Amino acid sequence: MSAAGGAVTLPSQFGRYTLLERLALGGMAEVYRAKISSSHGFEKVLVIKRILPHLAADATFVSMFIDEAKLTAQLTHPKIVQILDFGDVGGQYFIALEYVDGSDALGLLRTSAQRRLHIPRHLAVFIINEVLEALDYAHNARDMEGKGMHIVHRDISPSNIFLSKRGDVKLGDFGIAHAQRRESKTQAGTLKGKYGYMSPEQVVGQQVDGRSDLFAVGVVLAEMLMGRRLFTAANDLDVLLMVRDARIERLGKYCRDLSPALDRIVRRALQKDPKERFPTAAAFRDALADYLYETGQRVGPPDLRAFLGDLFDPSPEAMERLMQEARKAAGARAAQGGGAQPAAAAPTADSAPVVAARAATGSVKPGTDAGVVAEVADSGQTERMSAQAQAEMMAGGEEAASEVLVDAALVAESHTGETSGVGAIMDAPTAQLGQILTAVDDGWPADEEYERSSVRGFTPAAQPVPAPKRPPGGLAPSPQPGVGRFISGAPKSPPDSAGDVSVITPMRLFCDLAVAGETGLLRFEVPGTIKEIFLVGGAPESVNSSLPSERFGEYLVAKDVLGRGDLELALGMLPHYNGKLGDTLVALGLLRPLDVFRLLSQQVRDRVIDVFGWTEGTFAFYRGVTNHQESFPLGLDTFEILGAGVVTLPGEMLEQRFEPLVDYRPVATSHRRVQPEAFRIGPTPREVLELLDGERTLRAWMDQFAEPEERLTFLRSLYLLIETDLVQLD
Repeated sequence: MSAAGGAVTLPSQFGRYTLLERLALGGMAEVYRAKISSSHGFEKVLVIKRILPHLAADATFVSMFIDEAKLTAQLTHPKIVQILDFGDVGGQYFIALEYVDGSDALGLLRTSAQRRLHIPRHLAVFIINEVLEALDYAHNARDMEGKGMHIVHRDISPSNIFLSKRGDVKLGDFGIAHAQRRESKTQAGTLKGKYGYMSPEQVVGQQVDGRSDLFAVGVVLAEMLMGRRLFTAANDLDVLLMVRDARIERLGKYCRDLSPALDRIVRRALQKDPKERFPTAAAFRDALADYLYETGQRVGPPDLRAFLGDLFDPSPEAMERLMQEARKAAGARAAQGGGAQPAAAAPTADSAPVVAARAATGSVKPGTDAGVVAEVADSGQTERMSAQAQAEMMAGGEEAASEVLVDAALVAESHTGETSGVGAIMDAPTAQLGQILTAVDDGWPADEEYERSSVRGFTPAAQPVPAPKRPPGGLAPSPQPGVGRFISGAPKSPPDSAGDVSVITPMRLFCDLAVAGETGLLRFEVPGTIKEIFLVGGAPESVNSSLPSERFGEYLVAKDVLGRGDLELALGMLPHYNGKLGDTLVALGLLRPLDVFRLLSQQVRDRVIDVFGWTEGTFAFYRGVTNHQESFPLGLDTFEILGAGVVTLPGEMLEQRFEPLVDYRPVATSHRRVQPEAFRIGPTPREVLELLDGERTLRAWMDQFAEPEERLTFLRSLYLLIETDLVQLD
């Protein structure tokens, strides 16, 4: 039944299930611990995940929810959370799932950090091995017709790895997994996971395969070994940059005593290029199994069961057992020649059991790490919180309860001056919750380098914003990132190179600068339009345009990402966020950080591609000139942009280009400064390149490809190969 205001009074009947406790509430669904009863006293505890009422009328969302049920139902494996039932009650669709009685890896990490313990490394390896077993099955799963499903989980994170009290490990929430033939297609690049556990290819919106999951597994393993977040920064945009570039300096900083063999395994999993990672989950699993064998370590569910039992036991006896095991592990590593960094902090007067006793007398200052442990232990919330963490991602909330669980009391105290429970945090307004999540570094005990800021990543409104300085040569910083307001005036010094685009095409020019790795300003001009493209290492980082329609905000409106009113609101708030439109949009809740990152990258890419179609105008390149405005490093690939650009060129333009050259013979050059695969438009450029032996004229080739589509594909490929010096005309 529902009480006033729509809240569910528990226990409550839901079809043939009894809802006992709400474990989590996300943006798409809510999750309950429930039971089903039958004759002769039969009862079974399970989890009910049901769509929120306001989404039940959304046909697209319901279709995706049904796809989730159908997909997960085909995955039958002891190390994957099983789906038990699917249906609807009064129009509310639900999935019944296996209930894992225990914690999740997020609860394991947080509790270990709060108790100042490192997770034993052999247990971390064991947990990840079990996850890889589940992924090996899922990646190779076949449907009922025996066809490969090509499943990619796409949201591996600690909150989706469940640890039972018996020591079992299960991977859950395949709800956002992507299967090749899935009915409700998920657009490549759509945000489907927490930023710190995405793969580099997910961040930039590329297609992903099973190796993307292996990167995320590597992140979880690294964090278990470190006892800290691997990717953490002052704001989400910086986290995305760290992930995109696979910057794992923190691993070396906090795991100096890691054995070379295990270090190699972790670093291979965390390679930026998927080709450099383990090719399969099985290969990753076998490498970890070999490491355990070679180091003489045997580990299984009983070992994990014993550790979890002591970790979540607040008694002094349990803490002493944990410390004894930590000292033994540290001694074993030292005997093997490991580093001096201890596996666990030595017990102090403020260790959890002592503080728990002192808290009863009021002698512990609330807000200390140990104080939080004592408060949680005294309130008996540890088990309940781990249950919420287990359910959070099932509910579809990217930043819901599992991001603030163990530190909830500390967070509430820091913002209100009072100690509150998890419920108070979850009932906070969305904007306030966003600030809370930012302030506590996603819920982990904050690293000291980030403790000095409250709400990170944005300039406080009260702080005066300095006026932008006009850089030499007349280029002023833009108030919008990436593509912004153009202010006339070229650099005063003469260009290092200049010419006419009818002689040296923009595509050839970009290729030359990319191969040379040039940094500087590339300026294009036609009557009425000027574009200034700043290159760093041969890749475009930002674009200024004289066309108001090419500002970033106007681009977002044209793409229907923002309404006109939202843009005007954001522009009015720019002074409060240091003149940065991206930060302003995120702060106002109009865009997510990943949206800003991808849209900005896409817009810069689109504006560069637009230049490829110019057949008249001039260019000038000023070596070493940089954008004086702080720009967002986009990490674009010039060769990929060349490939994307050539497929936009119209057939009429290409026919005109090649008309005077039809009696020349195209032939592949002997020295290739780039491989055709670098353009990322499939096998056609390579196939065309291998056809051109210099024996036939261009006219003969065009006659051979007489069908319009074939002819256009051939001309585009040939144009690209000629402009990048892979083919010449004799």
